[in-house]
Amino acid sequence: MEDRKFEIRCNAKPDGELQVRTGSLSVSIGQTIVRNGVEEMWQSVLILCEQREDGFLSAKIIVSHPDWDQGLQIAKIQSGGGSESSSQVLELDLKTVPI
Repeated sequence: MEDRKFEIRCNAKPDGELQVRTGSLSVSIGQTIVRNGVEEMWQSVLILCEQREDGFLSAKIIVSHPDWDQGLQIAKIQSGGGSESSSQVLELDLKTVPI
């Protein structure tokens, strides 16, 4: 159980629910768009959660748009690598970074 560093709770009513703890996590959120007269599902938000080699936990939020050449990381949330001497429990970086 110690390797389960992340938890997701998803409520997709009326179709279902999901709650699970895991060691890494990737969530892709799509929405319907109409492009060139054709309806398609566009994956507009991606959330990536993983434990880095240095022990820190990282969650990145990436957005994409059909008119962009690449995705854009809009947030990175990081928590300490298990060190109780960490001055910050949670770090939030809102700098945008092309992916």
